[in-house]
Amino acid sequence: MLKIFRMEELEKIIGENLIYLRKSAGLTQLELGEKFNYSDKTVSKWEQGSVVPSVEVLKQIADYYGVTVDFILTKHTFNEFKSKFTKTPDNFRKITIISLVITALWFICITIYVASIYNLGTANFTKNRWWVVFLWAIPLSALIASLGFRRFFKDYKVSIILNSVFAWGVLLAAFISVLDRGNYWYLFFIGLPVQVAIILLERLRK
Repeated sequence: MLKIFRMEELEKIIGENLIYLRKSAGLTQLELGEKFNYSDKTVSKWEQGSVVPSVEVLKQIADYYGVTVDFILTKHTFNEFKSKFTKTPDNFRKITIISLVITALWFICITIYVASIYNLGTANFTKNRWWVVFLWAIPLSALIASLGFRRFFKDYKVSIILNSVFAWGVLLAAFISVLDRGNYWYLFFIGLPVQVAIILLERLRK
């Protein structure tokens, strides 16, 4: 049950909790501010207790760290913090999960290519066009990484980069896949509005 504190005490508690959460995540004040579109000075004021984030921002911060708003508003001991965060997957584990999925994708691509060599009896690039599976694996890897970073880290800047790699990678793979059927260089014009849409959608989602 949430204990009732005076406003000054509550501001101090919120600040202490925000400091511990940020440091537990290995973030600087600048890095945390960028994730929520605030300056490091604003984050510093939150942690000093001179300014209290709005309820909406507190909810976003709580969701990001995987805790509740009540957790941020409640005074904790060091052992309570330690117990909470030993149950929360760290960044290394999250990145490992993303990497394993991408590795599985590339394993499938390698298997497909090796099977094509066995069936066609050649690895010659001109006679065995199955090598393009590796081109398609690049944008798919970017898509998997984008979904993972959005799910685990809620980092819109990284998401923009990865989604851009996905979009341009698809166009490049499509272009090379049909290169022997004609010159389809104009496919890359599609990438321009798609790139703008990626940036705008990510900012809107943020």
